[in-house]
Amino acid sequence: MPDQVSSQNSSAGLEGFAARLTNVIAHTGLSQAEFARRLGVSAGFMSDAARGLKRPGAEFLHSVRTVFGVSIDWLLTGDGTMHGGSGIDLNLLRTIRLQIAVARAAIIDADPVAKVLLLLIRDGRLNEAVADPDLQAFLSRIAPADPDGDLAAELYNGHLWTKDSSEQLRNLLAAAVAHFEARKPLDKMAALVRSAGPTIQINVIPSQRIAGRDYYEG
Repeated sequence: MPDQVSSQNSSAGLEGFAARLTNVIAHTGLSQAEFARRLGVSAGFMSDAARGLKRPGAEFLHSVRTVFGVSIDWLLTGDGTMHGGSGIDLNLLRTIRLQIAVARAAIIDADPVAKVLLLLIRDGRLNEAVADPDLQAFLSRIAPADPDGDLAAELYNGHLWTKDSSEQLRNLLAAAVAHFEARKPLDKMAALVRSAGPTIQINVIPSQRIAGRDYYEG
């Protein structure tokens, strides 16, 4: 099967897709290379897809559904659970967190902008002030950033199907580890050392020197 890639490369969409694909791979217990082999795609393509660099096309999605029983809707959008069914609506959850932040600022902090915003939301008139720069600045300031919370909701949705609680906890831990391993900063020097292989000796007149060690010696 050819490595198909769609033309739409929304960074936000790719990021969510890559995280869910990583969760699927972790759930199967397979290596990334073996997962790719079972789907009939190259290991390099799978690596790019799991890092969010490529979004696979219809044939890939159909294979994931057929071979591993994964919900295509969930894989593409995060809606429902990994194997179908209803789970946490992530957009609704984010909206709830934002509304809580607005209510807290209005009631606990007595923020005047938050009070206005709260009234507009309550009365269904928020569209009247959607372009107000003060409101926009306020929302940018208080918008709760909780990437771990989003990850927890995604993992919950992806593992609702598991009936065995011990297996569920093992799978959740494996998926969380895989998520952060995929986003771990690259050790550039270590990567270069690995790619260089064994030390190469180069004959330099008048004496023989080892490349790298003696390069800067005068």
